[in-house]
Amino acid sequence: MWKIFFFFVIFFSCQTAENQPVITELQGETLQMYEKGKELFLSKCFFCHSNDMRTESTGSALGGITTRRTKEWLHNYIRSPQNMLLERDTQAIELYNKVGVLMPDYPNLTDEEIDQILVYIEGTYHKNKIRLRPVER
Repeated sequence: MWKIFFFFVIFFSCQTAENQPVITELQGETLQMYEKGKELFLSKCFFCHSNDMRTESTGSALGGITTRRTKEWLHNYIRSPQNMLLERDTQAIELYNKVGVLMPDYPNLTDEEIDQILVYIEGTYHKNKIRLRPVER
């Protein structure tokens, strides 16, 4: 479990000298997360989001989402987009206004399951590579 934690510390905080995202190949534990994320994506997300992560569908295109949103925001939004709208979260409002459809709540997804879905989304979008988010200064 500590390996997964370490991966996501790196996943959401890595940067290069030029402050550009770093790409790493999917392998080992990350590949296992990708496979589990694929199962979850196909059972919960595929009905509204395209599987290529690039095409707009009923839901928005998800590719690159981890570079546009923080991990905390993604976890909160996936669990309860309705609550985030009620709290007047500006990014949630902007997304709702753009798409015009509110995503269903997934309150029972664990942090690990959400992280697996995010690894699958980014791995698919970057063709089986992971783009690590630069540190914001």
